[in-house]
Amino acid sequence: MPAHKGAWLRHSLRGKITLGYYAVAVAILVASVFFVGELRTLEARVVLGQRATDLFNTVLEIRRFERNYFLHHEAVDLEENARYIKLAQEMLTANRAGFSAIATQARLAQLRALLDDYQRRMSAFAAGGQQPVESFEPGVRSLGKEVVTIAEDMAALERRQIQTTLASFSTLLLGVIVCMALLIVLIGRALSLRVVGPLQEMEASVVAISTHRRESLSAPSNDREIISIIEAFNRMLKELDVRQKSLMRSERLASLGTMLSGVAHELNNPLSNISTSCQILQEEVGESDPATQRVYLAQIDQQTERARNIVRALLDFSREQAFRKESVLLKPLVTQTVGFVRGEVSAKSVVQLFIPEDLTVPADPQRLQQVFVNLIRNALEGLGPGGQIRISAQLKHVSGPPEGTALGSGCDGEGEVVEISVIDDGPGIAREILPRIFDPFFTTKEVGHGMGLGLFVVYEIVDEHDGCISVESTPGQGATFRIRLPSGKSRPRLSVGGKGES
Repeated sequence: MPAHKGAWLRHSLRGKITLGYYAVAVAILVASVFFVGELRTLEARVVLGQRATDLFNTVLEIRRFERNYFLHHEAVDLEENARYIKLAQEMLTANRAGFSAIATQARLAQLRALLDDYQRRMSAFAAGGQQPVESFEPGVRSLGKEVVTIAEDMAALERRQIQTTLASFSTLLLGVIVCMALLIVLIGRALSLRVVGPLQEMEASVVAISTHRRESLSAPSNDREIISIIEAFNRMLKELDVRQKSLMRSERLASLGTMLSGVAHELNNPLSNISTSCQILQEEVGESDPATQRVYLAQIDQQTERARNIVRALLDFSREQAFRKESVLLKPLVTQTVGFVRGEVSAKSVVQLFIPEDLTVPADPQRLQQVFVNLIRNALEGLGPGGQIRISAQLKHVSGPPEGTALGSGCDGEGEVVEISVIDDGPGIAREILPRIFDPFFTTKEVGHGMGLGLFVVYEIVDEHDGCISVESTPGQGATFRIRLPSGKSRPRLSVGGKGES
């Protein structure tokens, strides 16, 4: 076999499967040739058996016409007797090689000699004509009986040999069938290990990628087809990752644009205080005492620091950075987020917080803030004057997925989690679209009023944190979004408290 041919068989799924088919075909061909040979042997046995039976029947005919002649003394019976004797002698001559397989040469010679003696006696009796039958008949009958015995033994022996051959053939056929079945199972097993095995490893790798335990596939074998699939899959993963990051960046920038009015409102308060303090100082230049001036300057410094923190939080939200978990105090983060979207809150709408002051969660603060921005904005879009949004969080033990439509790698987990609920009393979500709200680009808004990526980005970020998000809604009675995030190993159980309002 040429070297390139051998390499093709070793490093190609198609080559391995083809080799398996060839092996089965060769085994079937060898078995078929073997059975054809055995069938021909059996056929030869059957033919020989038929000839032995014909010889025995011919001998019986000799005896029949012999008896008829001695009873009726008809010349025709004597002629038939002579004809069958000649036929038996011809059979012995024509099938000498075959008959030697079922009788020894001495036995065959004895049978021929007995037939010759029998023929001479019958011929002598027919030629003499005057010999008394009583003196002639016993000797002829004795010879005929010996001839019948030998012919019968030959026929019976050949029948036994045919039966033995058939039994052997049946056993051999069963053995070959069992061997063929085992061979096919072994070949199938070998193909399974070399073909199905790598595919199962690829399946496990794909599952690992879907749960964020791996970022790319590795080749489980050096087969060209497997390597080609893995390379194409990895290219697709990289392209999807680039596109997903681009979509999330676009959604974050869109959120940033709509948050500017809220940030402007947040900045207006410290700037107004700074302006007021400066005007007072300008009016009282040379008149106020140093202590009063220090108070106004301290207020200016304090409000400047407040404005700086607002701008820094906005920059942190907009800055692109790698995923990084840290211990995040939940209430300050949510409070800051509500401040960002304050410009979108109706003057008569209320956002209530029910979050413990010291409740923390291991998370990426920037991404977690993106989750709250999108959920609060999503709730505000259908909220009218007097509407309420309740954001609560607690540490709890869970042993199954939350109620409602749930998605995320952590939905089937068990143990302590931080469960965050965002509840609104808006118009709710229709049942027919509820299972689809986390799909990318799914939106019920008019064209130009959103890309339908907000809740998809929420799901992606929650899943990135190994968490779970669920939604429950009854049309006309609002909607409830629940987020479960792993609490970490060394976190004590905290009770719910710390009510705030904005």
